[in-house]
Amino acid sequence: MALLRRHAPWLALALLALAGLLLFGALTRGFRAVTSDGVRRIDLQRSPRALPPIALIDSAGAVFSLADIGGAARRTTLITLAYTRCVEICRTSASGQAYLQQQLRERGLDQRVQLLTLSFDPRRDTPAALRAYGRQMKADPARWRFATVRDPADLPRLLKLFDIVVLPDGMGGFVHNGAIFVADAGARLVRNYDIDRPDQALADLLPD
Repeated sequence: MALLRRHAPWLALALLALAGLLLFGALTRGFRAVTSDGVRRIDLQRSPRALPPIALIDSAGAVFSLADIGGAARRTTLITLAYTRCVEICRTSASGQAYLQQQLRERGLDQRVQLLTLSFDPRRDTPAALRAYGRQMKADPARWRFATVRDPADLPRLLKLFDIVVLPDGMGGFVHNGAIFVADAGARLVRNYDIDRPDQALADLLPD
């Protein structure tokens, strides 16, 4: 008993360390990811998320459902979330989408793959603002669509679906994370890529 009491603090520390290791393993999906984006990537590959019927309004003023973004042609959709006045991460996102638009056209993939940028600032990103932003990005409306939620009350559900965190920056803008998301022809989120790696998204879309 004396020996057990003498080593009790060390045993407690060992058990605490083991518990921490097990928790870290669970949070990192078996030590496979160390960032929230990495965890989300693994989770989407394991369990694709069905896109819910959230009403959206695009730059032309047309209302459509997020669940129907593939359209009759059942196209794959590459999705980013942004706001039009952003000058940091959204610019990286827009540049990546512009790169993908060009590459999809050049490689003949634009009949089965489309681009969608969703704004999380519906109060200021009206259809007119989205139209102006699309022109600025030299977006082809047949290939790259801009939209936001029709009802701002749906915004929290949209952000939760994509695991996007948006915080006011105190200067009228937002601090937020981002990614390139892939929705398959069945309107399911199946994969995501780092916002600055559109080349990886493109590589996985190319025929073998």
